[in-house]
Amino acid sequence: MVEPHGFNDAQEVGDRLKAGQPVIINIQGLSRDLQRRLIDFSSGLAYAVEGSMSRVAEQVFLLAPANVEVSEEEKERLQARGLYRT
Repeated sequence: MVEPHGFNDAQEVGDRLKAGQPVIINIQGLSRDLQRRLIDFSSGLAYAVEGSMSRVAEQVFLLAPANVEVSEEEKERLQARGLYRT
């Protein structure tokens, strides 16, 4: 999970996704402008790696590379932590 404090932290999201790792990005508590910039960056990044981006909770997103599918067990684990909604 990545909880960015500024736009410069977006590089960590990009590096992990390019390495084939799914990333949860939590943008709660950030300014609306910064949230918008991070969502725009993340959605473009997901598109570029042919992955996906889905909202899993309020202001929390899951970015997954094309070759990764989130299992039901992992969804349940995330839901228990309040990071995934059904």
